[in-house]
Amino acid sequence: MWPSDNHTTAIVTHPHTSMATTRTKHVVLFPFPGQGHLAGFLAFAGLLRRELPDAIVTLVSTPRNVAALSSSAAAESSSIGLHALPFVPADHGLPAGCESTSSLPLHEFMKLFEAFDSLEPAFDGYVSGLIGESEDASATVCIVADTFVAWTVDVARRRGCAHAFFASCGAFGTAILHALWKNMPALPFGPDGALRLPEHLEVVLHRSQLSPVFLHGAGRPTAYHHRHLPRGYLTDAVISNTVEELEPTGLAMLRRTLGKVPVWPIGPLVRTVSQTETYSDDGVVRWLDAQQPSSVLYISFGSQNTIRANQMMDLAAALDATGRPFVWAIRPPVGFDTNGDEWLPDGFEAWAREGSRGLLVRGWAPQLRILAHRATAAFLSHCGWNSVLESLTHGVPLMGWPLSAEQFYNVKTLEEVWGVCVEVARGNLESSAVDRSKVAEVVEKVMGDTAESAAMRRRVKEAQQVLSKAWAEDGGSSRMALHEFLRAMQLQ
Repeated sequence: MWPSDNHTTAIVTHPHTSMATTRTKHVVLFPFPGQGHLAGFLAFAGLLRRELPDAIVTLVSTPRNVAALSSSAAAESSSIGLHALPFVPADHGLPAGCESTSSLPLHEFMKLFEAFDSLEPAFDGYVSGLIGESEDASATVCIVADTFVAWTVDVARRRGCAHAFFASCGAFGTAILHALWKNMPALPFGPDGALRLPEHLEVVLHRSQLSPVFLHGAGRPTAYHHRHLPRGYLTDAVISNTVEELEPTGLAMLRRTLGKVPVWPIGPLVRTVSQTETYSDDGVVRWLDAQQPSSVLYISFGSQNTIRANQMMDLAAALDATGRPFVWAIRPPVGFDTNGDEWLPDGFEAWAREGSRGLLVRGWAPQLRILAHRATAAFLSHCGWNSVLESLTHGVPLMGWPLSAEQFYNVKTLEEVWGVCVEVARGNLESSAVDRSKVAEVVEKVMGDTAESAAMRRRVKEAQQVLSKAWAEDGGSSRMALHEFLRAMQLQ
């Protein structure tokens, strides 16, 4: 869903940014360059362009990310300004050209997090230039930043700007991650592997629902988050890519955590097919066109996640057992950098092609087009928040296989609160067990012709309506929250 960053570096500056001393309203967006984070910020940028047509919206990043954005055909990137901050990856022990998480394995993400701290002086200079010497113009600049660049709140305070954090994942997941980073590694696990958080005693987690970084004791990640977490209480607002009616409990938890900082849910920020997917090869869609309505299982673990080779074997065997048609957006398993198929059962792909049993898509897949297609019945997903919102927006129930970060807590709330998801497996560690018979059982549970599966489909439709109504002209909760946020930031 995102363009490759293998482009010649080019800096695109909004033509109006030189008018720093005017009273033109200027929103500066600073995402962290991860796939889900960028997608959320771009969707938010498009929303701002519609709601504030006279405002300047500029997205700030490093040169390579700006180059990728400037060469993108996405509708949002053609209507927002772009500004590049100087950044040399080699200065931070990063590979040449590495300016986003797509260029790094998961276990080295911390290098990029820490490297982005070095952008503060250049960003401060950029914001200072926007404000100029006139104090009257300072209120026209609002910084909306990713939590992984929390130091932007210091810049805002120095320059007298409004500041907000944009939480691109759900409210429940955000609240749980905040509590984990605040308390780990001090919290003890119970004898059964259970964990309770002091701020949210009603929530019971299990050791298997924690990313490995939380289990390895104090270290660079813990020090990094402990350094930045206090800044979260200094911002003027938090906006969240969720809906009040979808996550009332999660939002209550997040508001309790942040105290006086207001939290405004403005989701779902989900881009449309026309905005994101100029897909030249229609082979996937043609294959779906040949399938029966509501018959296909779509499988994807996201743009940067994958499972282990033995887990792929188990998943392939489960698909064979169910006999249901599928589209699998497949990436090489953990530890492999080849496009071979030694990590699939012998002859699996040929078997899938025969009789149109299934389709393996190597690399990028047109996810929104697949979820919107009449043939798609369910989505086996890692349950990253963007994928969750895209699935629910299109009325497609989920089978959860969370792998890291807040994905475990997305699955937990979707399964326990809304009943629109069933967890099939958990994690991709060497110790992560996958029961292929359970996978096959869940596929039938969600896609079958039973009262239970019909009830799940009904609940998904209810969730779809909740998301749709959030932006209703006559008082949708997200529409109202956005305008309250804009007024608080003196943008409207």
